Amino acid sequence: MISRRLLSLLLATAWLLPVVGYADPPVKAEPETFLGSSLKRAVPGLRLAQGSTAAQRSTKADASHTLPALNAAETSQLQHSGKEKALKVGVGRTLPASLAQWMDLAAWNWQTVSGGQAARFNLTSSGALRVRAQLHSGQLPVGVELRVYNPADTTQVFGPYTQANTQFWSSTVEGETLALELFLPEGVKPQDVQLAIPQLSHLVVDPAASSLKSDSSIYKIDYSSCQVDIACASSAWQATGKAVARYVFTDTDGLSRLCSGTLLSDQDTYTQVPYFLTAAHCVSNSTAAGSMDFFWHYQNATCGGSGAGWTHGGVGAQLLASRSELDSTLVRLNNDPPAGVTLSGWTTTTLSSNQAITGIHHASGGPKKYSEGNFQTRVRIENSAGGYAVIPDSNGSFSAVVWSKGITAPGSSGSGVWVVDGGVHYLNGSLLGGSSDCANTDGPDEYSRFELFFAHISSWLATAGSPPSLHLLGSNYPPVALREGIIVARYLQGSRGNALLEGVTTINTDTAMLETKLAALVPYLDIDGDGTTDAATDASLLIRYLLGLRGAPLLQGLDLGGAVRTNATQMENYLVEVLSQ
Repeated sequence: MISRRLLSLLLATAWLLPVVGYADPPVKAEPETFLGSSLKRAVPGLRLAQGSTAAQRSTKADASHTLPALNAAETSQLQHSGKEKALKVGVGRTLPASLAQWMDLAAWNWQTVSGGQAARFNLTSSGALRVRAQLHSGQLPVGVELRVYNPADTTQVFGPYTQANTQFWSSTVEGETLALELFLPEGVKPQDVQLAIPQLSHLVVDPAASSLKSDSSIYKIDYSSCQVDIACASSAWQATGKAVARYVFTDTDGLSRLCSGTLLSDQDTYTQVPYFLTAAHCVSNSTAAGSMDFFWHYQNATCGGSGAGWTHGGVGAQLLASRSELDSTLVRLNNDPPAGVTLSGWTTTTLSSNQAITGIHHASGGPKKYSEGNFQTRVRIENSAGGYAVIPDSNGSFSAVVWSKGITAPGSSGSGVWVVDGGVHYLNGSLLGGSSDCANTDGPDEYSRFELFFAHISSWLATAGSPPSLHLLGSNYPPVALREGIIVARYLQGSRGNALLEGVTTINTDTAMLETKLAALVPYLDIDGDGTTDAATDASLLIRYLLGLRGAPLLQGLDLGGAVRTNATQMENYLVEVLSQ
């Protein structure tokens, strides 16, 4: 959230722009539980193991560069200012020409590895809780691989990055040191590769743990006394809250900021595409979208508790639509969120006077919070000294709400607001800013109107799809146990390409197209309804059914713990539906 006195001039003239009409009659999409793609991607391990063999070890040290701790001028960039857009959590630091321009890679400590040679480079920003680097690749011959990781914890490795002539922000890594590993295949020399690191971002807040430096006096306002943990909400609101993530994004100047956002469902009930809604004052261009670093499930387990866990959701998104006059942005995540998160439902129904609403967000970048209140009035935004002014206007592009429980705070920007219809929760907008705080709990906050933004994103969210089919090899080949059944089982076990078909068919098949069909089919392969898809249970049920087993033999010996469909009749009825497509 940003205070109404501290909005970027990005939105200063929004009230002058025409308002796009919203859907009439209103439309909506229902919430879903994200099942995951069941893609078992290999962890991108390092070429150079930390414990190298004697043949690999060298007395020459790895190349490195260390920056001192932030000085007062750099730290001051993190303080709130009249152009603040979101919670500032990181400072951009320019690197010397020896790094910012094409680096002398021949000077690195190259070691022989399988298939070529590899070397490491360590970049340290003293005192950082997290760090990320802006990477610039020029000439990058085929087979060259770049990986990013924390040298103190090699369980998380990002990459390999292989694209030439591109500039992007790496994932954030915990601690003050970011390590690069560069692999060159046989026949490629260091002089053949162009790599530069123009700058890095030094984070003073760890978005994985919300830890501030102990000596930091940057954030002078305490919002914690009037925030409410999502764990204190009902189980239904906690389920809706699983759609909310916090993310860090980094501008071209290296400043990193933290915002919130919401995963959305669409009207295609046959697919689960990770669409994500946030604020345009957070992300409004492809560079910022590409830098989004997502953290899911960051919330306390008990009301008033501590020790919140989290799940890293990968880096990057594709910008689909952004409208500054509506302060709304829709992106598609480059990586699947964790299985089990919620794809939030949404509605284009306009809010009615005093309608109850609920907000879910990461206020101050901390564990997930929620707020309860009521819609007050429509407003428009006008430029004002140091930020923006809020003017009541029945045709305004924003909704003013007042909280009766909880507040929002810096870091809440882009988070959703929900209404209840027939017991179902539907998103109706995202947070622009406002004046609520612990000293002014009934100060109004301003939210975008989803029904206005919908006209710009309906091509993604309102498209009906076609049901997937088990006719994986074409309409002329009805599914059978020892072909389609085995292909499905192999896919769920992680097999890809020709390994899916080996020994089960000689039918000429485009394996890329086959994998696309299987990916679309995955949400429907949860045959026992336990929320996951796996070969041991779901594929076994499919194969047995295709073999003609019914009744008790269909289920014999299978672990159905957590299943929704627990008897043979329920399984058979579901499989009839799946196989009818």
